[in-house]
Amino acid sequence: MKIGDLIETNKGERGIVTYVKYMYPDHPNSPVDGVKVRWVDKAPDWHREGLVFSTFAIKEVLSS
Repeated sequence: MKIGDLIETNKGERGIVTYVKYMYPDHPNSPVDGVKVRWVDKAPDWHREGLVFSTFAIKEVLSS
C-alpha cells in the first residue's frame, strides 16, 4: 500500500491514501501499521480529521 492508492473500507466507503505509517519505519520490508485517507464520497461514522487508522478497516485496494 502506498500514497495515492484508492481503497475501499469494509462498509463500502472509498478514499485515497494520503499517509502511510509503518510498524518499523527504518526497516525496508516493514508492514503497514496505519493510514490516513481523504474520503471520496462520505467519510465513515468513526472517522475524524487526522486519524491514522488500522489497515484492518480496509477491505481492498482498488487501484495502486
